[in-house]
Amino acid sequence: MKILAIVLLGAAFAFSAGDPQGFHFWKSSDLKVYTKTLSPKMDAKKFVSERLSENGNHSYVMVHREATGDAELHETQADVIVVQTGEGTLVYGGQMKDGQTTAPHEIRGPGLSGGTEKPLMPGDIAEVPAKVPHWVKVAPGKQITYLVVKVTQ
Repeated sequence: MKILAIVLLGAAFAFSAGDPQGFHFWKSSDLKVYTKTLSPKMDAKKFVSERLSENGNHSYVMVHREATGDAELHETQADVIVVQTGEGTLVYGGQMKDGQTTAPHEIRGPGLSGGTEKPLMPGDIAEVPAKVPHWVKVAPGKQITYLVVKVTQ
């Protein structure tokens, strides 16, 4: 009987010590591996993304690029970009060139005119508010892998 009580008490403690609902943890070393695991899955534009998780008004997406992609504007979401590997240039602001609605609240185009450029390196974090056009450029022969936290506002 004593042993059963101890086992039940231990199980109750272990169960209550678990992670709370909605808790996520990604090790930096695991995020860096996405450069290798996503690269073979790239499309013709040398772009691939993988949704890691979604929780309420925000989601987590890993992105790998080996070429400059489309410019984007999210009408209802902010992007928080956390660079894992590689390098690129974030262009934000300015005017979208030939923007087309590609999904609800999403506009994409082949680039931006004007805007501000910021170099992106591992460890850098950038927050792009909703309704601000932005574009990640990648120089020939380079690559960049980054985590995007998309926050619906």
